[in-house]
Amino acid sequence: MTATLEAVLLAAASRHKTNLWLVGGPVRDQLLAKPYDDWDLVCRKAGAVARAAAKKLKAKFIVLDEQHRIYRVILPETFRPAHTLDFAELQGRTIEEDLSRRDFSINAMARPLTRPTAPSPDGRGVTQPWVREIVDPFHGQRDLKKKIIRAVSEKAFTEDPLRLLRAFRFQAQLQFRLEARTRLWVRKHAQRIGDVSPERIREELLRLWKSPAAAFSIRDMDAVGLLTPLFAEIESCRRTAVRYYGKGGVLKHSFETVENLEWILEKIEGTSEGVKERTTRHSNHSLFPSFSPSLRTYLKESVGGYPRYAWLKWAAFLHDFGKPATAKMIKGRLRFYEHEHIGAALATQIGERFRCSRRESQLLGTWVRNHMRLGNLAAASRITDRAVSRFFRDLGVEGIGMVLVSLADHYTYLARRLWGKGKDPVDKMALRLFTSYFEERARILPPKLIDGHELMRYLRIKPGPRVGKLLSVIQDAQADGKVKTREEAFAFAKSRAGSLQKRL
Repeated sequence: MTATLEAVLLAAASRHKTNLWLVGGPVRDQLLAKPYDDWDLVCRKAGAVARAAAKKLKAKFIVLDEQHRIYRVILPETFRPAHTLDFAELQGRTIEEDLSRRDFSINAMARPLTRPTAPSPDGRGVTQPWVREIVDPFHGQRDLKKKIIRAVSEKAFTEDPLRLLRAFRFQAQLQFRLEARTRLWVRKHAQRIGDVSPERIREELLRLWKSPAAAFSIRDMDAVGLLTPLFAEIESCRRTAVRYYGKGGVLKHSFETVENLEWILEKIEGTSEGVKERTTRHSNHSLFPSFSPSLRTYLKESVGGYPRYAWLKWAAFLHDFGKPATAKMIKGRLRFYEHEHIGAALATQIGERFRCSRRESQLLGTWVRNHMRLGNLAAASRITDRAVSRFFRDLGVEGIGMVLVSLADHYTYLARRLWGKGKDPVDKMALRLFTSYFEERARILPPKLIDGHELMRYLRIKPGPRVGKLLSVIQDAQADGKVKTREEAFAFAKSRAGSLQKRL
C-alpha cells in the first residue's frame, strides 16, 4: 500500500471518527508476499468514509449494496497497481466479531490502519499508540504456515453456501489442503450449493479454473460430493467405459485431461502462474519454444474477464461429456460415434446454465465439437495445405486453444515419457499447425479475392448454400496455390458452379 494512499484513508477515517481495518484477502496476501490490487476495508460509517476517500483521490464512487452498506472506490491509473477499494460496514460491535462472520481462518484477519481511540485515565481522550499488529482471532497466520484451509465455523457454509466452492477455489489458488473438519462440513452441506445463484457459481468456477492446481481441486470436490450438484452429467460419465478407462470411467479421463492441460500450460512458460511441478518424472524442457511468446499472449487474453486458459481448462473437463449418450458396442469394441457433437451441445447448455455469455457458451461448445480434429489430421496419410487452411478457417484463432485441448486429451493415451518430445504423430501435427498459423498465415489464410455479392452478380445466381460452398472451394484453391487473382477466382467459380449445383 502506498504511503500517499494510506494517508488519504487515514485522514478520511479520522474525519469521521472511526477506526479502519484492511481485512481478508489483502492481509492474507501481504503475509504470503503476494501482490494484490483489490483492497477490502472495514469501518463504521463506511459510506461516508468511502465518499471522502473517493473525493480526495479523484476516484469513482459506486454503491455496491446499500442494504448491507458496501461501497467501491475505483482508483485512477496513478494509483496502480492498486485498482479498487471496497468499503464495508463493520458487522458487530468489534472487529473480532466482524471477523467471526467470515469464511476461512486465512481470510479472517485484519490489520488496523487507524489509531484506535479510548478514553485516557485522566479523561481527556488521549489516543492510544498506533497498533499495527494483525488481528487474528482464528489463527489464520498459523494456518497459512501449515498451508491449510480451515472454516471459521460450520455456520460459514449455512450462511453462504457459495463458500463450499470457495474452499476449493482457495485450495487450487494457494495449493493448500482442506482441514479435516472443514472437509466434513463441506460433505455434510454439499447439496446447499444448489441454493446459490448461477452467476455467483460461474465466477467461483472461473477463478478455480484460473488457478494453478484446478485439476487436483476438481477431483477433490468430487471426493466430498460437491461436484455432482454442480454438474449432474458426471454421474453418467462415471459409469461409462469403466473397463476402458478404469474406475471412474469417462469422468476419470476428464480429470486426467485437465491435469495434462495444466502440464502443457506449465511447459509453455508461465501461463498458469505459480504452478509447481507435481512429479519429478516430468522433464523440464519447454514445449513449442519457438512459439511460446505468441502462445502466452493468446492464453492470457481476457475472455469475459478471465484468461483464455481458464476457459480451456473448463472445455477440457467437458470435452467427453457426450460419450455416455453415444456409447455402443460395435463388433466387440466400445465406440462413441458423434460424441463430440452431443458433447458440444451439452457444453453450450452448461455454459448457459451458469449464465455465461452467448460467446462464452458457444466457445466451450466449439472446442468440444472440434476436439477430435487434431487426431484425425494426424492419422491422415497426407496433410495438405488445404486441410490446414480449413482447420483455421473453421476455428480462427481459437484453433490454437483447440490444439492444446486435443493434446491434453491425447496425452491420456500416450506414455508420459513421450509427451512433448515431437516424435508422436499428434505432437508433430500440433507443431505443423502452430507453424502454419504463426509463420505462414498469409499463405494458409489468404485474403478473400471476391465476396458473395460479387460472385452472385458474376454467375447470375440467387443467394443459397451454393454461394457459400463456391467461396469455400475458391479459398481451398487459394491455399493450394491454384488461384491467385480475382480473375482466376471468378473463372474457377464458373468452372465449379455446375457440378456443385447437382450435388446440392
